[in-house]
Amino acid sequence: MGFRPGQFDRSRTGVLRSFCPAHAVASLPEISLDQLRSEGKMLILLDVDHTLVKWKQEEFSPEVLAWVAKAKEMGFHLCILSNTRHPERLGRLAEKLGIETFRGRFKPSTHMYEMALEHFGEKPENAVMIGDQIMTDVLGANRSGIDAIWVQKMEGPEFIGTKFNRMMELLVTSLLYRSLVTPSDAIDTNPNVPLLERTIVKQILKFCFVGGISFVIDLGIRFLLMNVIRLNGDLLSDEVGRSLTSRFPTIFQFASGPDKAFYPIAVFIAASVAMFNSFALNRSFTFRVQGNEGKGGQLARVYVVGYIGMALNILISSGLYNIIPGHRKISLIVSAVCAAFIVAAWNFVGQRYFAFRVHKSE
Repeated sequence: MGFRPGQFDRSRTGVLRSFCPAHAVASLPEISLDQLRSEGKMLILLDVDHTLVKWKQEEFSPEVLAWVAKAKEMGFHLCILSNTRHPERLGRLAEKLGIETFRGRFKPSTHMYEMALEHFGEKPENAVMIGDQIMTDVLGANRSGIDAIWVQKMEGPEFIGTKFNRMMELLVTSLLYRSLVTPSDAIDTNPNVPLLERTIVKQILKFCFVGGISFVIDLGIRFLLMNVIRLNGDLLSDEVGRSLTSRFPTIFQFASGPDKAFYPIAVFIAASVAMFNSFALNRSFTFRVQGNEGKGGQLARVYVVGYIGMALNILISSGLYNIIPGHRKISLIVSAVCAAFIVAAWNFVGQRYFAFRVHKSE
């Protein structure tokens, strides 16, 4: 099961609440410092390995260094809480970042958390723990009354004891993901929220914008294939259509002319290109999916939804292709527009609740 970013509704977790983070993000630099400050957080507690830097390494990424520097500029207190058995390396890392460290009884013991709170004079509700392990970082924070942000583990090897924790983590997170609130679940139902500021309305508007771009791509390619591109001195649609009807007369017996035989193929080519454009823009812009985890599966689900939509598109477009007798180009546009509206509704529902849906609790 891949890592799934988002916000958790901890009221849904029951007996697993102690293991549940407040948020999950793909990496430390993706955490909004402005959001932390707006939530009243002033003390940031950090894990080391696979949160700040890879295991056994000592070179921080530029993004991590920039994030830490900005946090200090904004007035946050930062410190490292680490279970490491190599204090010398920990000291060198802390010196590079210019922040303090605390070592004590290993997490998930509350000892290090309490030491940090006392040292900086902060209350638990004003602190946040950021780490990559549910069984240590998140559990220890929750036991101390501190919110936790779970970050995705960095690529690379790790300590054998950590690997054991990961096995337990898989079991716990498979249950915790039921409480994950994804962008598609975050719907403002408060009647006082303006209509245009509600999540679902924003998504619909963005989806329509992306759909408009995809529609132009679809229609443009379709128009070129049917009416512009030529082969052997004739229109590509007529040339290929005649070849299809002569070689496969049974399959294309529905076609009243060579251009109509080629039309479903033109629709397939145009829609395939438009579909990929829809995936790329809706993933990053409409549904704001973070990180690359699960990207391949999302693309596959988009194509499943898209191919079903494509079948609808072909049926509707082909059925309405000669809706205005004697006006081939106008009929093409009318059939494409009608199909686009129907398929757009199907695609929005399919992408929102299936393709880009991280999880939705029952």
